[in-house]
Amino acid sequence: MERFERTFYERDIDSTYLELYRREEVLPRAFAYIHAGLDVEFKHMNYKARGGSSGHFNADNSRSLLGLIDLLTEARTILNKAGHSLTMSPEYQRVIENAPAWLVDSGGSPIPEGFTPVEVESYSPVFSLGDQAVPVSDSRMVKLTPIGEGAFALVHRFTDPNYGMTLARKKLKPGADDREKERFRREFELMKELQFPYVLEVYNFKESDWSYTMEHCDTSLEDYVAKRNNQPSFGPTTRKRIALQFLYGVNFIHSKGHFHRDLSTRNVLLRTFGGSAVLVKLSDFGLAKLKGSEFTMTETELKGTKIDPALGSFKDFAAVHDIFAAGFVLQYIFTGRKNMGRNDATPIEQIIHKCVDSRPERRYQSVMELIADVEALDATVTSEAPA
Repeated sequence: MERFERTFYERDIDSTYLELYRREEVLPRAFAYIHAGLDVEFKHMNYKARGGSSGHFNADNSRSLLGLIDLLTEARTILNKAGHSLTMSPEYQRVIENAPAWLVDSGGSPIPEGFTPVEVESYSPVFSLGDQAVPVSDSRMVKLTPIGEGAFALVHRFTDPNYGMTLARKKLKPGADDREKERFRREFELMKELQFPYVLEVYNFKESDWSYTMEHCDTSLEDYVAKRNNQPSFGPTTRKRIALQFLYGVNFIHSKGHFHRDLSTRNVLLRTFGGSAVLVKLSDFGLAKLKGSEFTMTETELKGTKIDPALGSFKDFAAVHDIFAAGFVLQYIFTGRKNMGRNDATPIEQIIHKCVDSRPERRYQSVMELIADVEALDATVTSEAPA
């Protein structure tokens, strides 16, 4: 493993990526080099997929991406032999798993029809070490399967052998400082307090390894809508039902005096029960502002999926700023589009535009006002056709 890492000592690596992996005790330079290289190729791939040259991925780029995938495979093998597992962001794993099926090392590669653009993540780690197993109450070990990763924590799923239930486990990454640990604990305590059908349920906190167990969900709102957006069965009535569950959850959080501050299509999870039956679960409360709390972090000033341009500081966060982000979530639920439309001809467009109005005083001032207008929609005729 040390020999593999040494091969990256003399390679030119962007300092931004080196900083992302400074906390990793194993293969930090290898992770930084591979991540930086993948971002270059993924950005070029997105450009080509938009029709830059009829979807043709250049020969040099194809060889470079294949080489990076080989390095990643070698790193995974070395880590496994040393008793570690390599976790990867689901988005990067999706592309890397599918790429070898169409990449060729000479003459360039035709990008497959229907290729989904890569969501390039240049500001958060996409690789890290993960646990392979975790002990349960009777000291038995259960296998962990990685399902997600953020800037500060890893998420795995496992099956509790006592009840046969699938659960999720969120664990703080190694090297976290005291302030990050405090934020992690506060996230758990807030979610424990927010017992509500549309908020993700958490169970047990373990300070020994800075992890907690929680309810497992099947998919994110973003993936759920993307897969069904053009299906006749995913119609206006279903979209309205999902939208209202999402808003009921946000309203409950506000009713307790808290603000989420990071509402997005990735932070809304869904449990599915067959057919069109789903249960919305709000998650990821790491940036939440608690009632009466001044706890905030300077670096969070620039984070959050949808930052309200009218917000001067996270310390001044109010209901109208969560409503701004909620407008983009509603836009995605009803239309399948992330970009905001320019018209406000339909009732749903009018609702969305009121959420994201550049002047906060012209927005909905409470989520209950927003819920009332969504509930009043005639979903069979007012929802836009899917994009």
